[in-house]
Amino acid sequence: MRVKAVVLLICLLLAGSVMAAPITTVTVQIRDEAGTASPVLLHKMEDSMQVVAAQLFNGRDSAFVSADVSGYENLLAEISDRVITGYQTNRVVLSVFQNREGAGVDIVFSVAPWAQTVQKVDVDLQFSGISPFTAAILQERIPDLKERVRETIRGASLDAADWAGGVLRGQVKNCVEEALPDFKVAVDLTTRDRAAIVQVIIYPTGELVRDVQYSMTSQSIPNILLMQLKYKYADKAKSLHGLPAAYLEKNKALFEDRLLRELSGEAQVRRHHLTPRIQIYPGPETRLDIFLESHEYRIWFEGYADIGRDDHNLSGRAHLGKFISRRDEIFGEAGVDLKKVRWDFSGGYAYHYGKATLSYMFRVPADAHVIRAEYDITPKWRLRYEHFGNTGDNEYAVRYRIHEFLSGEYVYSTNKSYFRIVGNL
Repeated sequence: MRVKAVVLLICLLLAGSVMAAPITTVTVQIRDEAGTASPVLLHKMEDSMQVVAAQLFNGRDSAFVSADVSGYENLLAEISDRVITGYQTNRVVLSVFQNREGAGVDIVFSVAPWAQTVQKVDVDLQFSGISPFTAAILQERIPDLKERVRETIRGASLDAADWAGGVLRGQVKNCVEEALPDFKVAVDLTTRDRAAIVQVIIYPTGELVRDVQYSMTSQSIPNILLMQLKYKYADKAKSLHGLPAAYLEKNKALFEDRLLRELSGEAQVRRHHLTPRIQIYPGPETRLDIFLESHEYRIWFEGYADIGRDDHNLSGRAHLGKFISRRDEIFGEAGVDLKKVRWDFSGGYAYHYGKATLSYMFRVPADAHVIRAEYDITPKWRLRYEHFGNTGDNEYAVRYRIHEFLSGEYVYSTNKSYFRIVGNL
């Protein structure tokens, strides 16, 4: 009998030691009895009460807590009423449990708004210092921001506006910084009657684009035909002003693609069968170059005024070419010496390979075989070599394009060197 009693006593002691295990797990759940609070706000309430509950229960004897569940529920209800602004706590349910890891408690709070809730949410989203064109592109990176703001605030207690505004600021800040890392955001929440007005202002940071140098050129048609289009896209180029230079550097392909899509749909581009190409060089002094070329024809008109040359110093030339393949062009040229009003006419073939062009033509009335080689070092710099069979003269030139309608060219010929001013139509 004594042995049985000892065994029974040991079992009771072991059972008591299990029930008296310290609490290591605390979980908190909050339910809105009105069913209107957003999951974001409920989660924030849970985080606030989780801190309180963890401090209250972690390490505490589970048996001690089990012995006074109702007392703890009343205590938690009082704390909740003070911590969760705008909501009253109607009921708290506390449950103590045991598992392999030890003891734990589950706490469920049932809350309800003090009075009225937000029924309507107006969101005013603005981009500060950014053009409407650029703002529309940036807004595509945060397409659901307005709706997320509405979902967060709609149904919240009007008396919790200040507290909910803090939650909202954190949510919007994280969203904007993730999608637009070179921007910051300011959020202001006000309430009137049963409506909330949320103003979200997104503004750039860091070094900004201060100026945009812009050009639109074509070697396929006279640039004068593109004047209306040039002025229109000058405004598009200016729209990059105010962007963070770092953001433009990382996303220049996005802006190039957007401008390219718009430009490809222009009536003038379609009418002349042009293929646009856009290149953005980001920085505080950003450069935007637009090239409009055709794989069907090549037309240009140029006038020349030569400085340092006594004869043939005023002249002009027109080129009309048709591509018979991607690289092969047949063309005709007409030239005029304005001083003596003498014309010449040429027919020829040109082979285009990347930045290089090699041409052969026969010119009358001089009965001259002419070979011309050109290489575009950059969109602004060009090298030219020309050989005239009737005289045996060679001509070497370096041209710099000042803008779409004016270039400067240094020419070195067999006889002498001179500077040429080139007017491009």
